[in-house]
Amino acid sequence: MNHKNHSPDFFGRLPTSKIMVVLSLPMLLALVFFNACTSNEDFANPLDPENLRTSGAPDGLALYAGDQQVRVTWNDTGQTGIKGYRIYRRSTGGADTEFQQVGSVDAPANEFTDTQNLENDRRDASGRLLAYEYRISYVDANGVETPDPANPPAETEDPRRIWKTALATPSVPPPAPNVTLGDPTDLTIKLFWDGYEFPYDFSIFRVYAALDTEDDKPLRFELIAEPKRDRLYYFDHDFEVDGTRKVYRVAGVDEFGAEAITTLTAAVPNVPPASPKDVRVRYLARSLFNTKYDAVISWTPNTEPDLAGYQLYTRDAAGKLLPRPAVGPKERTFTIPGEDPILVGQALEFKKYYITAYDNTPGPDGRRDESALVEAKSR
Repeated sequence: MNHKNHSPDFFGRLPTSKIMVVLSLPMLLALVFFNACTSNEDFANPLDPENLRTSGAPDGLALYAGDQQVRVTWNDTGQTGIKGYRIYRRSTGGADTEFQQVGSVDAPANEFTDTQNLENDRRDASGRLLAYEYRISYVDANGVETPDPANPPAETEDPRRIWKTALATPSVPPPAPNVTLGDPTDLTIKLFWDGYEFPYDFSIFRVYAALDTEDDKPLRFELIAEPKRDRLYYFDHDFEVDGTRKVYRVAGVDEFGAEAITTLTAAVPNVPPASPKDVRVRYLARSLFNTKYDAVISWTPNTEPDLAGYQLYTRDAAGKLLPRPAVGPKERTFTIPGEDPILVGQALEFKKYYITAYDNTPGPDGRRDESALVEAKSR
């Protein structure tokens, strides 16, 4: 019997096929474990000092250049225990310089404008554009700073951890847009900047917005749009309730990223929702022995997020408008049972039915904010 494939070779080792089977399983488990650990660390809490992607620095670092200034922004997660943020800067080009602290802000602020000894359009001897490099840290309630600027993470460490930075070159910005507000529309603010004069180095527009809570807390601006040069307007539909106020920054931006900003405050007007569309009524006889009928009213539902419901109406023989049931915002049909016709002259006629939509915010007079009345068409 040939036992060659079932015994050690002449070096007393298992055959190659056996070695691969024995070794591959532990190696595979190790690789899976390593990848899992790395993945978990990489996508863990960004404020964790061991996070491979951030080294604990606040996430979302972004820079916006201006005339001898740079606006530094980042994500404030609203986590408790954060006391404030510190901003560090160094100049690129030539001999390497060390990061120096140029400012600090208290939480929950998430931006800082650096105006300390910044130069516009810096270039080296060969004409290459130079920049300023920024990074940020946070300070907790115990005064501990993360990342530690005295012992910053080095990208040569294993595993490699990164303290993210960003670059900006200050420049004289283009003209600031002259922004006006459009006509009132439900749950919409319209911004226009017609007649903008474009400089040769113009790049793009930017629109920022912050909810105006009308208290002493810092505004938290977010970039909400970047219209191109052929679009001199922006419509903000991101509202849930009438009367919501926002502060807007509309910026003209040049090729260096320098911004000239116009700031204005606007509130969503307190106007009713749109009227329901495609309103129909069917008259269904209830019996052959009397004149009673059911009125089946249907419509295409509204889409406003602040819609509270629909109000049905009818008119009596004298033409007086009478309220009937109010129905919920998700309804698109309603049946009024057992209706009696009305006497018009010497004839009995079906009643006419109407509907309005109303929102969840009272009008300026304190009454329910209803749309225009729509008559249901017979079908």
